[in-house]
Amino acid sequence: MNLKVELNNWIIFFKQFFILIAITFVCFFMWFIISIFVAPFYSVTKEGEIKGFQVYELEGETTTRAIQLGLKDLLNDGLITNFIGVKYVIDNKLNEQIGQIDMYRVSLNALENNLGRNRGTGGANENLVQARSNIYADYNVPIFTSYTTLLTRTTKNLDNYLNRLSLDNNVAMENKKAVFIVNSDNLAETLDKLKQQLQTTLAMKVENFTEVDDKFYQIRGNLLALELIFKGFDKDFKGKMIDKSCYTENFLPLMEDIKKGARANHLIVLESFGDLSKMEKQGNIISQKLSELIDKLRKG
Repeated sequence: MNLKVELNNWIIFFKQFFILIAITFVCFFMWFIISIFVAPFYSVTKEGEIKGFQVYELEGETTTRAIQLGLKDLLNDGLITNFIGVKYVIDNKLNEQIGQIDMYRVSLNALENNLGRNRGTGGANENLVQARSNIYADYNVPIFTSYTTLLTRTTKNLDNYLNRLSLDNNVAMENKKAVFIVNSDNLAETLDKLKQQLQTTLAMKVENFTEVDDKFYQIRGNLLALELIFKGFDKDFKGKMIDKSCYTENFLPLMEDIKKGARANHLIVLESFGDLSKMEKQGNIISQKLSELIDKLRKG
């Protein structure tokens, strides 16, 4: 009798176990089907430059607002997730946004440690520290993950930094809690960090044809972000670059090269047409011209 009851219990257990497996399989299958349906709506990449750029009188605000505008534009477009259908089926916009976020992260690092660091007190602005830490994202997590909250916090951190920067505008340097140091060395260090990020993206290995468009759009994302950041530099550092005789000869042509690369866009990216090679060539030209600009800024 006890043996029969135990056997029945095992039968019930295995039935429930297999039902659970079946439900799991059906849920995964539906998730994949839905993600494939959703993916095309996330595939439309940016057609032109990011709109809404403005120039500000407060030193450093134009550059900071340019970074903030880029992040807000990403939020307004809708951040792409790692949802399986988007990540593995139609992922042009996902990779473009990864390229943008990577470059904005580097620019915030430079803002925290170079442009916005008070060398007199040796401290970094707390709002910039928080802004930089909030922009982290792990693109390899294969689940539905949203980074909207963290990027929204980053934009608010930048607002707080700029409010403090305005309040401290006429305060003695040793008492400032927020600064933006406009000098050629700071600009050179910042440009070097941005160049390294571009070179990292250019060095990405393409293992198969499915990764061709991934690299193409990550490079394009880098350049879209650079285009906006450079507009900020044009306002805040123009005088310093003129003093170093590198504004007309180096900076303006570099801006045009960045813009040209950022405008490259294709419905389908195929290396048989040389799409990626052309983008890589443009990226390498920009990297070389960045090096030339950096060298001029560093020379006394």
